[in-house]
Amino acid sequence: MKRRIQYQNKFVTFIMICAAIFFTSDTLMAKTQQVILKSETNVSFSGETIAVKLLYDVKNGEKKTTGIGVRIHFNSKFIENVSLTDVYGEGMIGQHYIPVPDDKNFDGDTNTDMYIVVAWASVTRDWPIFLDMPGALATIQLKIKENAPNAQTAINVTSSSTAAHYKFESQSVQILIQ
Repeated sequence: MKRRIQYQNKFVTFIMICAAIFFTSDTLMAKTQQVILKSETNVSFSGETIAVKLLYDVKNGEKKTTGIGVRIHFNSKFIENVSLTDVYGEGMIGQHYIPVPDDKNFDGDTNTDMYIVVAWASVTRDWPIFLDMPGALATIQLKIKENAPNAQTAINVTSSSTAAHYKFESQSVQILIQ
């Protein structure tokens, strides 16, 4: 009986170690779709249009996925128009350039109040085929309002959809308006 209890204890310990390794390695090596906003300049002037790159990459997973959907958040007190140019066309399934109120505060930033949506998808799970990663999905054109106050404003990005079993990670950009 004593020997049986020792084996059960060793088995339970073994199971606990395996579970710890499994959950730790899954967390450390989580498959992630990453979107980074990158601006050539972080300073803008009233009435000016600036360009921000929407860059995409995949970490710790297959580079080919089923696609991604993103929201681009901004503060309408400073930005009067947001549009996309140089859009990566393969798999483009949706673009909603008419700003939508961010009533649910998807980006967790109470200073942004609007967003636009853009999405790419592939039913064959091989998106993107022609994009070298990290690569540009689009260039965001931000038209600063005339007489915009001098301040700093964030352009944020959140996911509206990700590939199955992938996390989402993003990096915002700050624009100083003078």
